[in-house]
Amino acid sequence: MLYLKFMAASLKVRLSEMRRSEEGSFSVEGVLMFPLLLWAYMGMYVFFEGLRENNINLKAAYTIGDLLSRETEEVNMTYLNGMTDVFAWLTRSQNPVALRISVVRYDDATKSHILVWSEATGDQQSLDQTGIDQQVTRHIPIMADADTAIIVETWAYFEPIMEIGLNDTEVYNIVVTAPRFSEQLLWEGMGDGTGTTHVDGSDSENTDV
Repeated sequence: MLYLKFMAASLKVRLSEMRRSEEGSFSVEGVLMFPLLLWAYMGMYVFFEGLRENNINLKAAYTIGDLLSRETEEVNMTYLNGMTDVFAWLTRSQNPVALRISVVRYDDATKSHILVWSEATGDQQSLDQTGIDQQVTRHIPIMADADTAIIVETWAYFEPIMEIGLNDTEVYNIVVTAPRFSEQLLWEGMGDGTGTTHVDGSDSENTDV
């Protein structure tokens, strides 16, 4: 009986010492915190990759705008599809990309940007005058009367490598560039006497720019 009481007292003392002991707590905390630290590290990587992707797309959009601003010949849909391929190559995109090129002329009398032409590739649609007023005008800097500007809009898609609350994101950028070597970037069949319509949303006949 005395032996059993001694053993019970000894066990109680050891349990008490174990409860107060802090030995091994670091290993337990490490096991508990490691998944959280891993998630935070991967999260920072994914968000940084998203910012990097947006920066690459913005630089590519500026490159397309610069190329178009130096163009002195008429452009057409074949040319625009080629620019889309250039944009895809610059961004190294594994997903479909799209471009929309619009040319506007500023009218000081009405304080508005008049659509000259607009064309798009991919799943995007060209703009009419209402689209220019609602979506583009606020992005255009101050212009002199009768000046023209080239509006380059680009779309690409960013897919995170893991799900951490950041979903697949459409990367959209808009760049405004002034023509460098000509008064206006011309679209084939408009303003050269061979076209029949003016793409300003009105579809009026024989109103070439």
